[in-house]
Amino acid sequence: MTGRDVPEIDETLAILVEVIDKMSPPRSEGPGVILTLSGLVVSGRVIPRWQWFDEVEHASRAAFTVHTGGSIDDEHGGWATLFRDVSETLMQDHDEYAAVKDAVQSLPERYRRRLAHIDPTNFIHLREARVFSPGGAALPGNGMHWRGRLSEISGWSFGLLETAPPADAIDNPGHHV
Repeated sequence: MTGRDVPEIDETLAILVEVIDKMSPPRSEGPGVILTLSGLVVSGRVIPRWQWFDEVEHASRAAFTVHTGGSIDDEHGGWATLFRDVSETLMQDHDEYAAVKDAVQSLPERYRRRLAHIDPTNFIHLREARVFSPGGAALPGNGMHWRGRLSEISGWSFGLLETAPPADAIDNPGHHV
């Protein structure tokens, strides 16, 4: 924490996330990261926040599809609609950002710095994320969409944690890759 009781955020990680949040089109493979927070380790691929909400909306549409009167009604549960609305808002924000990017670049540096603090990046969005507890297995085994607060992350590195050790590590436990 800083003197003003504002949680510290790793500036390098925040810049990485900010750059990825502004990317388009959707990414099938984001950079892999390993995050430590509150005694847990989370590993997954960083994707833009608008893409995260879009993918969560599609997943919720599939998960909350109900059958009414012999037909499929994916709006009945309401969750898909909620995520679709958030996704559409983020897509609109992303499009607006792209439209004003050149105008902001023409401003003097001091104004660009001020504008950067108006809408700070506060969350990281992962796909194929797994949570590793001390001495425990990765949950879920096939990965999930995960959203985390940057101010809660105490350490990070590039890479992905595997859910099982490589076969040669089992055959030769004294050998480290």
